[in-house]
Amino acid sequence: MRFANFIFICGLVSAFVAPSVALPRQNLPLVVSLNLCADPYLMAFADKQQIGALTHLSRDATLSPHAQAAQIFPVSDGQIETLIDLAPDIVIVSSWSDPMRNALIERLGFKLMVMNAAQNYDAARVEILALGDAIGRGPQARAYLDKLDGDMETVAAKTSPPDMARIMPLQRRNVTVGRGHILDDIITRAGGVNLGRTGRSQAIKRVSLENALAVSADFILVNEAHNAPDSRGMEFLTHPALSAAYPPARRLFIDNNLLVCAGASTPRAVQALIEQLPQAP
Repeated sequence: MRFANFIFICGLVSAFVAPSVALPRQNLPLVVSLNLCADPYLMAFADKQQIGALTHLSRDATLSPHAQAAQIFPVSDGQIETLIDLAPDIVIVSSWSDPMRNALIERLGFKLMVMNAAQNYDAARVEILALGDAIGRGPQARAYLDKLDGDMETVAAKTSPPDMARIMPLQRRNVTVGRGHILDDIITRAGGVNLGRTGRSQAIKRVSLENALAVSADFILVNEAHNAPDSRGMEFLTHPALSAAYPPARRLFIDNNLLVCAGASTPRAVQALIEQLPQAP
């Protein structure tokens, strides 16, 4: 049924001519974001008049630490009908976006820009510059990146743990994370050692309760603050053995909204972790 609907809509599109729109000042392209990771960048260095809409998720504080700033910008539901009404020059999508919808967006004559959810700060730096060039705001993107780099340097200067803290990141459903995951980058930049890298070199993998205890970490790092299981998936994090081995003083916490993608939120995430680690006198 979904494919049939797609074919039907494509038939209509063949006869559709996207309405022309007056571009904002400086002849900049009108941009609509369907990518939560792109939203803070657009808010930071795009010309306000060229932002047709951010994703509606940009105003959700559980997903974005920039939700308050997003309140003053237009948002969209991302539906095809909405895109036709907005008539953007560029639509920013994610690498996991629906390929059928992407194909339809292109048939409507809108240019697609695909951005990943960067899993480390270095990858995010590349995406920031690429986005700046794509929307005609290269110098502003470089200025923003210079400021972000400065924020990272300021945070890094505060890193002085007595020893490199051995940290085991744990999530619901017996999950830990290794090299290539955003948490690995945050732990490393905060001056810690990610024990989730042990064994198979996967970004995300399962770990047994026994192995989680056997690594004898200095701290465990969680991103959900539950004291009792609210589902089968949480039974791992709330197990009495884990609670006994890692009381509150040996637990670190990072909010989920800092873990959606690296880049704009990385300085804040690293700072949050550093503040919880014991520092050298």
